[in-house]
Amino acid sequence: MKIRLAFITGLLAALGCATTWSQEYARFPGESADQRTLQTQKRVDELYAAGDYRRALFIFEKELSPRGDKYAQYMVGFMYVNAQGVPQDSVTALAWYRLAAEREHEILEQARDELAATMANDEIEASNQVFVDLLTEMGDTTLLMALIQRDMNTLKSRTGTRITASSVSGPVLIYRRSGEVENPNFYRNVRRRLEARLNYLETKVEISDIPLESDNDELRDFEEKIRADLIALEIP
Repeated sequence: MKIRLAFITGLLAALGCATTWSQEYARFPGESADQRTLQTQKRVDELYAAGDYRRALFIFEKELSPRGDKYAQYMVGFMYVNAQGVPQDSVTALAWYRLAAEREHEILEQARDELAATMANDEIEASNQVFVDLLTEMGDTTLLMALIQRDMNTLKSRTGTRITASSVSGPVLIYRRSGEVENPNFYRNVRRRLEARLNYLETKVEISDIPLESDNDELRDFEEKIRADLIALEIP
C-alpha cells in the first residue's frame, strides 16, 4: 500500500520540527538525545534522502529505535510498507507502526489505522506477535524500566564527602571518591526524574490492546521494589 504523499509530507514536517517534537513528547520522561544521537539522526535522514535505503533502515531499526525514537520506529514500518531496502511486508510494517504510535501521537495513530484497514484478519493476527516481540524488546515500558534502574543505581552509588556551606564559600559541592565534583542538587534531580518515570509507568501500563497480564504483574513488582529502595535511601 502506498501512503498518500500529502500524509507523509505532513508527518515528516511535524516530526522533523524540533519544537513540535519536544512539545508533543514533553510528557514522556525518557532520555534526552545526546550529541551523538542528534548526529545519527541527521546522518540517517541524509542517507534516506539520498536513496541509500539499506543503510538508513539499519540505523533506524538498530540504532535509533531501541532508544525510543518514535520517528525512527515509524520509518522502519514505512520502509517495510514501501519495500525500501527490504522486501514489502505489511505484517511487519503494522507492528512497527503500532510501536511508533504507543504514545498516542495522532499522526502516527492515523498511519497505523490506515494500514490496518487494508489488511485481512489473518495478517493482523500475524502482526500481533511481531508487535508483542517489538514491544517487549524496545517499547516504552522496557525503555523506562531500564532508565529507572539506571537512576536507582546512580542513587545507590552515592558516596563521598559533603562540604557544608559553613566550611567553604560559594555553592555547596559533593566530592566523590572518583574525584568528580557534582552540583548539590544532582541526586535530588535524579530522584525527581526517577519518580516522574515511575509515575508515567503507573498511568501508562496498558499500552497495547493485546493482553499482557503477566508482564503487568512483573512491572508492578518492579515498581514496588524501586519505591521501597527509594524510601530507604532517604534522599529529599
